Order: sequence, then structure tokens, then C-alpha cells
Amino acid sequence: MVLIFLTSLLHPIAFMAVITFAMIVMHLEYFNMSLGKGTYCLEKALSIIASLCLFYVAFSILAFSLEIKWLYICVLPFLALNIAIVLNKDERGSHSYAEHFIFPIVYIGASSTISSLLLFNSQGNFSPLLFISIFVMIWMSDIGAYVLGMTFGQKENSKKLCPNISPKKSWCGVWGDLLFTLLAAFALQYFGMVNFPYIHLVVISLIVVVFGIFGDLFESLIKRRYSIKDSGTIMPGHGGLLDRFDGALFVLPAVFVYIKLFTI
Repeated sequence: MVLIFLTSLLHPIAFMAVITFAMIVMHLEYFNMSLGKGTYCLEKALSIIASLCLFYVAFSILAFSLEIKWLYICVLPFLALNIAIVLNKDERGSHSYAEHFIFPIVYIGASSTISSLLLFNSQGNFSPLLFISIFVMIWMSDIGAYVLGMTFGQKENSKKLCPNISPKKSWCGVWGDLLFTLLAAFALQYFGMVNFPYIHLVVISLIVVVFGIFGDLFESLIKRRYSIKDSGTIMPGHGGLLDRFDGALFVLPAVFVYIKLFTI
């Protein structure tokens, strides 16, 4: 997975191809959890098309100097989706399922689109170092949470973070998450992968930790709602792509917004 991910960052078109595959898989995983297979095929397809359209246009504006007016085209699949939802009046009451088609456009489509904008520097040039660095911090935060969480957080007297949603997550894991993320951030700064003032580096580390945990708990809540252990089976032993990128879907947009707000 890491090899495919890093290879995709060699060229914008390669990245678009990999993200297209990932977005389609994550949409299907969500639909399979919430609605099951073989139902509402038209609405599912339109939801995926709306997300991909948003990603393609926004990414192409920066990568290939596409005129910004083409963003308006994203309205068309979203409008078609809403019409399909209204017209589908079967015995199951499709109107109550509207959130299942709109929600993944925001959860997966918009998050992936905003995240991909981290690939471009302030001059608008394709520069994947920051994108890779944030992912390294996310991966290290997961490792830290696992190592300290499993070592110290599974004892009888250890305090759990949110036992109603994810019984194994502990506060020991949170501290491991923070420690490993900070170490990764300072290492990346030392080796020249990022170049932020240290106060911003610490804040970005906190964003990675907080939003990573929130994204993980959010996906756990979705799975608990539908009584499903894993979002998919594309990676044996690890689950689906949503299981792997649940934190990144929250972390990357949050980091992008922070960087733009403070123009760093």
C-alpha cells in the first residue's frame, strides 16, 4: 500500500488514478455498510460521480491550470442525485435514505479533494513533500497509540478513552499517539521535509492527534451503528480502505485549513 501510495506522488495523473480507485472503494464500503449490496444502484453511482467530479475539477485547477469556472459543473451530478432520490418512491421509503447518498460526498469526496490540495505549494507547483510528511505523522501516531495503548492501556485499572464506541482505545494510547507524532514532526523538520516555525509544528502535531482520534472514533461509530467489524476486506487483516484512512479523512483537511489560515 505504501509503495503504491508513494509511486502515485511521482506525477499528478498517477495520483488522480490512485485516488479515483480509493474514493470509489471507500464509497462502496460505506454503501455496503449502510445500505447493503444491490440496492439503490443509480443513487450510489451518482453519489460517487459527484464526489469524483469535485475532486477532478478542484485538482485539475491547480495541476493543469483548468479555469475555475469548471467548478460549476460539479452541481450537475449533485442535482441529478437529488432528483433520483425524490423520484425513487419504493416501498422502503427512499427519502429516509437520502443522507446515505449525500453524506459520503462530504465525508469522502470533499475530504479527499481538500486533502489533495496539500500537494501544491504556495506557488501552485506540484510538491508532495508536505503531503508525505503529514501521512508519516499520521502513521507514526497510529504506531504510538498502538504500542503504548496495548502495552499499558489494556490493564484493569487503565482509563479508556471512549469505551462505548471503541473499547480498546485508552488514554495511554493517546499519550503514545502524541509522543510519536511530535517525534515524527521534529524528525521531519530536522531532515528538511517540512519547514515550519516550531510553534506551528507543535500545533500541527496536535491537529494530527486530535483529528486522527476523532476520525477513528467517527468511523468506529459508523461501524457500530451497522454492527460491522470492518468496513471491507480489501486488505486482509486490516479491513477496508475506510479502516485505513479514517483518520486521514479528518486530519488532512484540518491541516490544510490551518496552513492556509496562518499562511505558513
